[in-house]
Amino acid sequence: MRTTGTESAETTGTTGTTARAGRRLTVTVGVTAAALACLATLSACGPENNGDQTAAPGTTATAAGTAPASGPAAAPTSGAAKPSSAGAAVSKDIPAGAWIDPHAVPLDSTYHWPAPATTAKGVTGTPVFKLQELCHAKLNPDHESLGAGRAAAQAVLGAGGADQWQAQQTLLYEGDPRPSSGVAQSAHLVFDDLREEVKGCAKTLPGATVKVTSPEDANYFAATVTVPQAGGTVVTLHEYLSNPDGTVDELAVWTSTKTGAQPKVAWAGPADADVAKAMDSALCTTLKDC
Repeated sequence: MRTTGTESAETTGTTGTTARAGRRLTVTVGVTAAALACLATLSACGPENNGDQTAAPGTTATAAGTAPASGPAAAPTSGAAKPSSAGAAVSKDIPAGAWIDPHAVPLDSTYHWPAPATTAKGVTGTPVFKLQELCHAKLNPDHESLGAGRAAAQAVLGAGGADQWQAQQTLLYEGDPRPSSGVAQSAHLVFDDLREEVKGCAKTLPGATVKVTSPEDANYFAATVTVPQAGGTVVTLHEYLSNPDGTVDELAVWTSTKTGAQPKVAWAGPADADVAKAMDSALCTTLKDC
């Protein structure tokens, strides 16, 4: 029997409704099965492991920032020789490569200084530079707020001991000087204060002597300072200060001897300019502070 158009449409509509209902039933069963599987294996139903949810490596908070919990800095991938100053970074602001090459530190041929990065520690607040400790000096009160910088760290090299030389490097990082000239100005103000503190050591500590060994127009500062101590000893300090732009860098090499006595190892340092160049080179290469 021939069906009418209306009957055909009704039949078709009924068939389509039945099909859609069947699909909904299939989807519902599939979702239910997935939910049951999820309850059975909880770990499989967490956020997708697409890389964004991967836990970050363990880190250790330091005074100067957040540093890797352990392990040396990654080796260069360019095939270049690994820097001798490689070691753990103090913070993202003072990475391992920012420290001077230990072979450039005076008397390395005798003391074989360790890489500063391997002994470096973050400094809380304002660091005390070696020259300030010996000369009992402080920053200009107008510049005290600049003394903490963005990050600071110190590295002591060698165990020292009676009549032996010891070295220490201090880095005060004010920040990247490229976006703002104010950062460089802050670092220069601290550098200028430290230089004047060395020159005025005899005023803050009677009996001290100062011999400036760098040219007046040099972009670094170097001096030899002798400081009498209680108990009849004298500290002899060879002081190097550098300030490429956003960082104030001090390298201090000193010894303590009885008054009138000589250290066990005679002083034999390279030219002041060479030491300063090595200090600046590390900062320029690593922090682009040139």
